[in-house]
Amino acid sequence: MTYIQFIKKNIRFLSFGFLLMFFSSFGQTFFISLFNNEIREVFKLTHGQYGLIYSIATFISASVIIWLGKFIDNIDLRNFVLIISFGLVFGIAILCSSNSVIFLCIAIFLLRLFGQGLMPHAAMTSMTRYYSYDRGKAISISSLGLPLGEIALPTISIFLISAFGWKFTWVSALILISISIMPIRYILLKNHEIRHHKWEKENNFLQQEEKAKAIKSFTRTEVLLDKKFYLIIFSILSPAYIMTGLFFHQIHLFETKGWTLNLLAGAFALYAIITVSSSIIIGKLIDLYGSKKLVIIHLIPLGLGLLILSQFTNSLAAILYLSLAGITVGMANSLLSSLWAEIYGTIHIGSIKSLVTACMVFVSALSPFMFGWGIDFGINIENIILICAIYTVISSLNLFLLFRKT
Repeated sequence: MTYIQFIKKNIRFLSFGFLLMFFSSFGQTFFISLFNNEIREVFKLTHGQYGLIYSIATFISASVIIWLGKFIDNIDLRNFVLIISFGLVFGIAILCSSNSVIFLCIAIFLLRLFGQGLMPHAAMTSMTRYYSYDRGKAISISSLGLPLGEIALPTISIFLISAFGWKFTWVSALILISISIMPIRYILLKNHEIRHHKWEKENNFLQQEEKAKAIKSFTRTEVLLDKKFYLIIFSILSPAYIMTGLFFHQIHLFETKGWTLNLLAGAFALYAIITVSSSIIIGKLIDLYGSKKLVIIHLIPLGLGLLILSQFTNSLAAILYLSLAGITVGMANSLLSSLWAEIYGTIHIGSIKSLVTACMVFVSALSPFMFGWGIDFGINIENIILICAIYTVISSLNLFLLFRKT
């Protein structure tokens, strides 16, 4: 089935996943970091102090995701989406009205929990669960919502911040999400119980088939006891760690390099376009070859981009870095959701995905703090980036050793 045929047949459910990924932008570091200077000025925080607050809030949200994320296996998807949407709206409302560091921490916690964590978790778990034969296509199409946010939101936000202020920009986001919640719940997920019942029937059949073939579907506890899981996690979460740290401190990075905010907005748009293209291409390849073979090479472009960024100050370096990073991120968006299903099965995919999402949030909690304190203590940003490049090389070698025989 071609992409066009697949989209026509599944337009509503794919739109649901697409919109959840788009709205997750408001909890992602690339968006929140656009307000770093204003937030640090209002609350009188250094790079390291704000990075610490951001990391602690993100770290706590990751702990909560492990518990909350598993409920997608038990709660009606439509109600799960309502809960996480209202949670994100509440977080934005607190941020806009906060006048103390304590409320800032609470707001960031809610943005990271419901925006960065549970919205992508709901979207990707749903695509992974309800599509068996076109899983790669479903994941790649729905994941395009996030690159759309990366294309549109920086330019729009920079304009709104300069024209109306940072709080007005966040209020605009709040209104957009609020007016979209009910159409998502009652139109895009209409008759979802039919889809779920069909999946349950297919799942029962697969369980019987797996028993006959002695194929095992892992529970989350069994995944935690699998040593290979930790080796995989160390490597595949390197983009989340690196890109979160660089996106969080991107204003400082661009100021250090002597680059303008207009270059930042333009480079981000290119980054998002390449992410989209990479995601579409890899979705088809996953359906043809599987994730295990492709995951081995997906970190190479990011490593090259980081090496360029660490060595050059020409504005072309920013474009090359974000372009190459976009290739890796686009591949990762699709690969990492399907990889777990290939390794551990789909019966307990919701609880397994919540574990992986929590791990992703954990590592993304570390880098803003670590990068921020490094900057405060005078460590050159180029040296930080070079260390990140070395991390991608080690991760690529590890993935090669794990999956070279597949």
